[in-house]
Amino acid sequence: MVELSAGEILRFHQASGNMTVTTPYFVQVISPVQLLRNQTPEAYRCMVSDGEKMSLAVIPSKLKPLVANETITRFTILKVNKCSVSKKARENEPPMLFIVIHEAEVLETVTERLGNPTKLTDQDDAGAGFEAPQPFASAVEPPAPQPAYQPQYQQQPPFMQQQSHFGGAQSSSFMSRVDDISPKYSGMGGSAPVHAGAPPSVHPIADLNPYHNKWTIRARVTQKTSIKSWNKPTSQGRLFSVTLLDDSGEIRGTAFTQQVDKLFPLFEPGKVYYISNAQVRMAKQQFSNVNNQYELTFDDNTVVELCLEQANVPQEHYDFVPLSSLEKFQKNHVVDVLCVLKEVAELSQITLRTDDRKMTKRDLVVVDKSGFQVRASLWGAEAETFNVPVEHVIAFKGMRVGDFGGRTLSLPSVGSMTVNPDIPEAHALRGWYDAEGRHMSFQSYRGAGAGGSAGGGMGTGENFDAQLKTMAQVSAENIGSGDTAEFFNLKGTIAFIRSNNLAYPSCPGENCNKKVTEDLSSGQWRCEKCERSWPAPDYRYIFSINVSDDTGQTWLQCFNEVGELVLGTTANEMIELQRVNEAAFGQKIADATFKEYWFRCKAKSETYNEATRVKISASSIHPIDYVAETARLSRLIDSYN
Repeated sequence: MVELSAGEILRFHQASGNMTVTTPYFVQVISPVQLLRNQTPEAYRCMVSDGEKMSLAVIPSKLKPLVANETITRFTILKVNKCSVSKKARENEPPMLFIVIHEAEVLETVTERLGNPTKLTDQDDAGAGFEAPQPFASAVEPPAPQPAYQPQYQQQPPFMQQQSHFGGAQSSSFMSRVDDISPKYSGMGGSAPVHAGAPPSVHPIADLNPYHNKWTIRARVTQKTSIKSWNKPTSQGRLFSVTLLDDSGEIRGTAFTQQVDKLFPLFEPGKVYYISNAQVRMAKQQFSNVNNQYELTFDDNTVVELCLEQANVPQEHYDFVPLSSLEKFQKNHVVDVLCVLKEVAELSQITLRTDDRKMTKRDLVVVDKSGFQVRASLWGAEAETFNVPVEHVIAFKGMRVGDFGGRTLSLPSVGSMTVNPDIPEAHALRGWYDAEGRHMSFQSYRGAGAGGSAGGGMGTGENFDAQLKTMAQVSAENIGSGDTAEFFNLKGTIAFIRSNNLAYPSCPGENCNKKVTEDLSSGQWRCEKCERSWPAPDYRYIFSINVSDDTGQTWLQCFNEVGELVLGTTANEMIELQRVNEAAFGQKIADATFKEYWFRCKAKSETYNEATRVKISASSIHPIDYVAETARLSRLIDSYN
């Protein structure tokens, strides 16, 4: 049986300040594991023991499966590989010790408590001068006593006089004067004050969490947004955000309303700062381009100081993913991509469905070494000012994944792009494109587009086979019944085409596919969205097909691009044929049936009139290449050997 690491919890308690521990130790769970309330993502709490002392521990959401299947339960012995330790002050009681477990292994579960652990008491504080052993060299020690900050004043130009130092407790008296017009601390030309005294011990960004409230990070500002305003019936205000980076990760920090004027002048992209006394909260991913479950909210107590020592802090952090892997990410997931610009479309305008606002948009086609091309959209000022020549390398940070027509990318306002970045990955991509990529044909996630095919987005090799389903599997696995859309590949034969209401009359206006209605008095077709009338509509397909394989059948909904591939002609031509020659129309439908295709499908649960059902649509199709299919099946057979 594994021996517990006796004395570890007492060492944590007696060491000064917060700490991050990366040396493994052994503890036992001695209480039921309970769900923490109001935590997103979910986390759990329990008591752990080292055989002598006990402490409260927090188990993060990534270990949820082990809690759910009771692999981690009462009397389980854990090997903790990484954790954060902090203490919470309590009135008339010794500080409460928190151990936030980041990485752990389950060794075994026994039938009883090991040892005779006791709670931490006042007497345990007697070792306040206890020096943490070597494994805790990363502990966060309090900064050495520093002389009180003495702001320096000098006459400034009028545009500088509204900028101020923003600090914590040391600057409270100074903060009482930030709104007057007296000359303010100028330091670095209106930027943050320079940190004075010995460098403080710093906490890694990757280890920040809501259970720690005393920390200092040393981070570089890699991105700073402009000041934005909101005006809702219930609230109004302003905000801006910065992205902060150290060698452990990155996090987003946001200042609201009162803090905007005080903090906005302090942060300069590219510079390094000491930051402390901000609130750590769950991140609102819809507003963030950073892969961190937490974010910082700056308040009146936040301290921002310039760090003159800029070395050993990364300039930028990317987590590039190949374009071929976008299918494994859900809609709105944030990714970084490194790609070559292949095509640039003209500016266009779209009207948002939510509030009828008009937005400027520019579509790009980008490619990478994975052999895929993807449509990437820029918005607003980014779209209007974009002037990058084709075949240049671009690093996009914080792109959002979309699922329209398979997979697309979109650069939100919190994202960023760098043209021809001076990083090894970009140089390698440049060399590959010059040698091979310029002459390649690329797969596409959409049925149309340069270099693509109707079957784009289905993947290749093992990725293709992993997403291939039979009709029986689609039904048995309840694909699409969850909260998010699911994509899969299907091989089937069109058995029936529902030809009544084959298409709808749409607006011929640019970037508008809204349904139009006929004015019988004038013969014109009216679009309420564009507020225009047209002499004739532009018909677009929307119909259902019944597809079968040897395990079953299902209905797929087809839209315009897929409909044209199925029927071999446009919707306008089919509607005209139906009007003038019913027999020829019927023959077109008959000719399109009993043909076998690869289908790229999207399944999503929809609710209508309080009834919920799964709707499956065909995102793209292509005829089966039987030579390639024979080779695929041969490889599949070989894999069983």
